[in-house]
Amino acid sequence: MRHDIAKLGLCAAMAALSGCASISEDACRAGNWEDIGFKDGEAGRSRSRLADIGERCAEFGVTPDRLAYIRGLEMGLRRYCGPSAGYSDGRSGERPNAECEAGGYHDYLVAHADGYDVYRVMQTRDELVSDWRARRKAWLNVTDRLDEADGLSAKEVRRLERKAIRLERQMDDLRVEIRVLEELNGLPRWTP
Repeated sequence: MRHDIAKLGLCAAMAALSGCASISEDACRAGNWEDIGFKDGEAGRSRSRLADIGERCAEFGVTPDRLAYIRGLEMGLRRYCGPSAGYSDGRSGERPNAECEAGGYHDYLVAHADGYDVYRVMQTRDELVSDWRARRKAWLNVTDRLDEADGLSAKEVRRLERKAIRLERQMDDLRVEIRVLEELNGLPRWTP
């Protein structure tokens, strides 16, 4: 029983990773392969999905019509591999869809590059903001220690004051970097 549960979990995980939904017995038997291929292409799925479908349908004694499936897939990919999906995939930080790339869908690839540029800019800003927040946290810790400086030596107080000043300058520099990045890329203004 435990082995079956583990096997089921592994199968579910593999299906999720491959982005392939299972095909039903009814769909296998209906055999509308061009329509199935079209829907897969429209979703940007890989032609390797046909092998998964073939394995699943073999359980029911059905063999997919490869030519009809690929014909439908190509029609669906023509719909998917446009600028909108390209930009969306790039903006999400995803690699270009292999089917669109192999098919030479120029508009998809150009839009993907544009979307990926935006993704990289947003990643850079997120890193700068994260760095600013880390320095602010350190600065707050230092200023808290200075506020409770009763038991600190004069030397320790001076060291903490220098550290607080250094952290403030670093925070100011990071804030300027963030503003420049926002201005150059037309991003909404981040507020600390």
